[in-house]
Amino acid sequence: MFNPLDTLLIFTLLAAFNLCGGAAIGAGIRGRRALAVLWGILIGGAPLYFGIERLVTLNEWLPLACQLACLVGAALAVGLAMPRLRAFFLKEGMNALMIGTFIMVVAAVLGAWLSRSSLEIISLIVGGVGFLFGAMWFGAGIQQLRGK
Repeated sequence: MFNPLDTLLIFTLLAAFNLCGGAAIGAGIRGRRALAVLWGILIGGAPLYFGIERLVTLNEWLPLACQLACLVGAALAVGLAMPRLRAFFLKEGMNALMIGTFIMVVAAVLGAWLSRSSLEIISLIVGGVGFLFGAMWFGAGIQQLRGK
């Protein structure tokens, strides 16, 4: 990923997660909902790893600065000035979607941890079933958001 065009593409894709996470953080802080803030930190904060890695390995601070600007800018914009978008992140369907995301992340981490412990079959079963359960919960949230 030393080509400037590759870097631009990757960090543009990551900016979508930073914007979505920042919007959830802003909505959660304004609406006093801890779940939205935690989900925003997960979705918007996880991609910061790539900016930090780029800073440490190549001493390039601009990608991390742009990611942080997207995250903080979205949080401020939604928290202070965008009531319709804030209302979207505080809907009941979003709660189910956020819980499903957390279940999928926990299942993936648990599966990876069990795999490192040389329990491949158990890791596949536990991680797969947990991820499937989280995906169903995520899908239920999407169904609620669509009004069905």
